[in-house]
Parts: sequence; C-alpha cells; structure tokens
Amino acid sequence: MDEMRIEGKTKIVMSDQTDNTLVSIITKDALTGNDGELNKKLPVAAEKTEQTCNVFQLLGEYEIPTAYVRQSSEIAFVAHLCIMFPLECVVRRQPYGSYLKRHPKKKYTERFDPPLVEFFHKYTVVLPEKKMLPEDIAREEYMSEETGWREGVYTDPLIRFTRENQWSLYPPKSPSNLLQKPLMRIPAPLSSSNIKEIRETLIVPTFEVLERAWKEQEVTLVDMKIEVGRRVQDDKIVVADVIDNDSWRIWPKGDPKKQLDKQSFREGEDNDNVVEKYRTVTACTRKFSVRK
Repeated sequence: MDEMRIEGKTKIVMSDQTDNTLVSIITKDALTGNDGELNKKLPVAAEKTEQTCNVFQLLGEYEIPTAYVRQSSEIAFVAHLCIMFPLECVVRRQPYGSYLKRHPKKKYTERFDPPLVEFFHKYTVVLPEKKMLPEDIAREEYMSEETGWREGVYTDPLIRFTRENQWSLYPPKSPSNLLQKPLMRIPAPLSSSNIKEIRETLIVPTFEVLERAWKEQEVTLVDMKIEVGRRVQDDKIVVADVIDNDSWRIWPKGDPKKQLDKQSFREGEDNDNVVEKYRTVTACTRKFSVRK
C-alpha cells in the first residue's frame, strides 16, 4: 500500500511502495488564494489533474525535462520523486500582479521581450524575529481568519542574487527601489550556475512552449509560476510539481476582463463561474498534446 509523504492545501503526495523513485500526486477539490487567506472546497480536482498532465505531455514533446511520468486516475498522476527547491519561479510577458505593486509606474499593456524571470522563496519571512518558516507553519502562528496575516509577515519574498553564496530577500508586493534594504540575507542553497540552468533550460523554454500553445487558441499567456526540483533517480534538475490553471494568467484575445485563470477566484467571482472556467481551460489544454 502506498504511504503519504506530505499533504498540502491542494494536493497529497504518496510514496510508491514498488518503486522508491516514484510518487503519486493526488489533487484535492480545493482552491486557495491571497497568500492562503482564501481557501474553498470546489470540484476542480479532475480539471486540474488533466490540465497538468496535458501540459507535461506537451513539454515532453519538446524534450523539456520534467518529473511527470503518467496519469494514473481522474485526480492523480505518477511522477519521479524530486528534492524540491525552495523556489517559485515566475516568468512574465507583461507586468501584472505583484510586479505592478513593486513597480507601480509600469502599465500592464507593456511587454517584456525576452520574458522577465523572477524568483521567489517558498518560505515565509517573519519580522522583527527574522525567522523563515514554511507557509503552513507560519499560517498557524501568524494568520488570523478575521484579520489575515500579522504585520511583518512576508510570504514568498522576492529573491535577489546579490552574491555567489548569498540571497537577499525583499517584500514581494511593496514598491521597490535600489536603496531598499532586504528583509533578510540567507546563505544561497543553490549556485549561480544552478540558477542559470533553471532559467535558461527549464523556465524560459517552458513559458515559450506554453505561450505558443495558448496563442494558437487566441489566448495570451501573461505570466506563470513554475516549480523545479532535482530528480532522485538521476540527479537531474527538472520542472516538477504541477502546472494547471492555478499556475498562470491567461487572457482570451489579450483582454484581462475575459480572464480564465484563478484570478477570478481571488477576486470573489461566483463559485459556479470559477468552476466553469476551469472546465473551459481543461478543454483548451486537451488540444496541447495533439501536436505530432
């Protein structure tokens, strides 16, 4: 029998008892948003699972290394076991979301060419204590359902690679300037060559493949987040975790008012409309894998 390795807000990871280099990733009927302050049970597990499998199959056709192996059920897929890096990698074709909060003079109609890559740390910074905690632990200690996050708590801080052996962490949603002091400085868990490899061989190619796939359906891929890890089987750095409708901003015909992604959930759209958008996106991603 498989055993649970870890349970998160939106998925469960189970170890494979027949092969210790594989895991099963089971999707929950759940959506979260606004740094964990929103958390609802909605029937989206099957949609998100199929979206991820369709995306990873497309990436495989372009020989982009991933952790994906195969879909195993309506709500689960098999993947290579990876040691995950504490990174949320974001690729942007247009300024939006937290980027506009850091650069308020920018307009969302501008374009980054080549696409802009930013890295955020998966842990939460707590000040003035200068602690770093996993988000689930930080949420238990420093977030209230009534008032949200306590002042001085920063989820997913922006990383600047200031030195070869050091990362500087900054507020992800506050105006940025060159004189800004970091929240914290931490020892770099990855080398600059690792970061270069992640950027050039995984993150940007993944974005560009998906950007073309969406463009064929007259949908603009505005930005997306990607997670990476090191495959236990062969020590290779790969795209891992999931890529589904929680992972990107997609605007039909480039119109933000027609958004199909999770932003509508964050903004409080009717639950039935949110679920219908996930179904629409699933149908779109089915066309991704029919390419050869």
